[in-house]
Amino acid sequence: MKHMPFPSNQNAIAGLAEQRPLDAPWKRAAPTEPPPMMFQVRFRDGRVVSYAYADLRETRLRDAGHLQLCLLGMEKYCLTIEGRNLSELDALIGAGKIRSLEELGPRTFDRPEAAPSIDKITVETLTGPSF
Repeated sequence: MKHMPFPSNQNAIAGLAEQRPLDAPWKRAAPTEPPPMMFQVRFRDGRVVSYAYADLRETRLRDAGHLQLCLLGMEKYCLTIEGRNLSELDALIGAGKIRSLEELGPRTFDRPEAAPSIDKITVETLTGPSF
């Protein structure tokens, strides 16, 4: 059973964790540089959208796997970030220390459950008087 051709919970691929670092799916600003003016959102399909930190009005962390960013610029946007272990991302965004974040897509066997992950990012344009 240990030599099955596909990964499973009982049959992890040997050496996979050593081959790929399990970094967070976001890039921080260096501690010595000033806070960035904008942050980028990189989608799975290749799109890259930048938002100004000055437009960020509110963050909502429902649980460690559901984070919402409310932005008010030329339009009102609500970015919903779904994944796991996103508490650190919430703190870094609140401190203005994130340069970019990347949507990884559905969960796979090559990332352990303890590693932070962004499964899906949804951008919603809002209408009406306020959030």
